[in-house]
Amino acid sequence: MTTANGTAKATQAKDLEIVPVKPVKPKRETKNPMTEVKLTLDAGSKRIKFLLDGYETTIDSVYKEVKGDLPSGSAGCFRYKNKNYYVGKGCDSVIGELVEGQKDNKIKKLDIWLIGALTSDTDFLDDLIEDKRNRYKGKPIRLSINVKLLSLSSNKLGDVKKILIGIDSFIYRGREFSVEFKNLDQDFIFDEGYGAALTARNHLPENIKEFSIVDLGGGTLTMTTYKCGRRLPKRDNRTVASGGGMQDLASKIFISLNKTDKGGETRSLEGVFQALKACKSSEDGFIVPYRVGSETANINDEVVDGLSHWVADNPSIANIFTKASQVLVSGGYVFATGGGFASIVIAAWIKGKLTTGIDNPHFQILENPQVINVTGMQLLDKG
Repeated sequence: MTTANGTAKATQAKDLEIVPVKPVKPKRETKNPMTEVKLTLDAGSKRIKFLLDGYETTIDSVYKEVKGDLPSGSAGCFRYKNKNYYVGKGCDSVIGELVEGQKDNKIKKLDIWLIGALTSDTDFLDDLIEDKRNRYKGKPIRLSINVKLLSLSSNKLGDVKKILIGIDSFIYRGREFSVEFKNLDQDFIFDEGYGAALTARNHLPENIKEFSIVDLGGGTLTMTTYKCGRRLPKRDNRTVASGGGMQDLASKIFISLNKTDKGGETRSLEGVFQALKACKSSEDGFIVPYRVGSETANINDEVVDGLSHWVADNPSIANIFTKASQVLVSGGYVFATGGGFASIVIAAWIKGKLTTGIDNPHFQILENPQVINVTGMQLLDKG
């Protein structure tokens, strides 16, 4: 700097002071952190399908309240509101009254199905228990769940919210987990086939703005028509055949199976489900392997007979098939989903029923129909 008379004004070095910089301490690791969870749950009458942070699992919709200690190392075991529960097929190994996910139990027991789903994906909870941030056993492991529910009627929204809010905590492997739901003020209940609808939309030609979904689940057969909006498909109408699901169909096949005497051999309805799941195509049609005593029988003929009675005895089923066929003959698009279509013999028979006599019908069975209603929901976030 220069003064008015041209003399330089010097800065004294001794007036400068060096201030030491204190090292920044690293932030302490959070103890007892909140774990964000994404859960899509389809609590059906036969199976519970769920997607937990992108990982899909299926368990049986059954549970028992266990009076004594829970078996160690078993998935689906937990303590909730001072009672022990065992959810899934494994509960057959313990003593207690069997509760099935049919009729009103799909909603009334929603808290049990949901915690049963969480505890059935044992790697997820085990990893949280082993996380060093959750090593303080005196504190609960906190879960913040973004939930999407399928197979539930939106007119039960108040009841569903009340049940979910009531799930405050549960105990798994001796550790307490606290639960809160972060999105109950938003839309979180969706049509049971909405994941399939999101998937089907990606299979449509660009100029097609309407399609139908035929869903053969455990308890019902439904047909839902969707219109494509700017981003997402919207439900237009729905037809429901109550009692027209796989439970009823398997019962018809079981009745047909018992028309012939096999020397007092014991048959089971569960055996029918296993046979339908294991069926394979052959040169002569299908092989549906059903174990009878020490022999394996092909019950394809009994399956066909049961299918015929299933449709003939329930006018609502016949009505849905007629509507679906009318859409196809008019050049429309119909997609099939649900666990029933996972059996190739069932899928082939229904496809023939809907498309016979129609030239180039736009009928498609979606890939992995038994779980696409759940896995397809991942497309919702992608718009």
